[in-house]
Amino acid sequence: MLIKLGIIGTVLVLGGMMFSTEIITLFPNTSALLSDSLKDDINGLNEKVTNSAENRLDASIDKTIQSISDSVYEGITETGDKLVENVNEKISEGITETGDKLVENVNEKISEGITETGDSIKSQIVESSQSSKETLVNEVSEFDPFSFIKNIFKIN
Repeated sequence: MLIKLGIIGTVLVLGGMMFSTEIITLFPNTSALLSDSLKDDINGLNEKVTNSAENRLDASIDKTIQSISDSVYEGITETGDKLVENVNEKISEGITETGDKLVENVNEKISEGITETGDSIKSQIVESSQSSKETLVNEVSEFDPFSFIKNIFKIN
């Protein structure tokens, strides 16, 4: 048993000599008082572990926030694009419908105007025709061909 303890002690001493730089890095406050040095070393390790965990946690939180921000921005952008597209589509449909109705109303009014003008012209022609017929009938009934011929050959 004593031999086993001697072997273990030898391994520890040789390990300490071989890895002294790593031991000093891990336990930089080695002193004569074992309890103080262990306390300082444990506090140092605790501080290193805490700082490392905080840095990793901060980096992870930053990445998460950036990812969420990017996702929210993309969602807002896509929603905005869809909204603009829908509004433009509705405006286009409204303009097309309004234009079609305007053209239909203009065509209707032009057709009505042409019809009214044609009816007015027709009635005026009919009135003029009847007036001309009455005038011709009156002139013809008063026409005396013998007097007309006599007046032609009459010498002044």
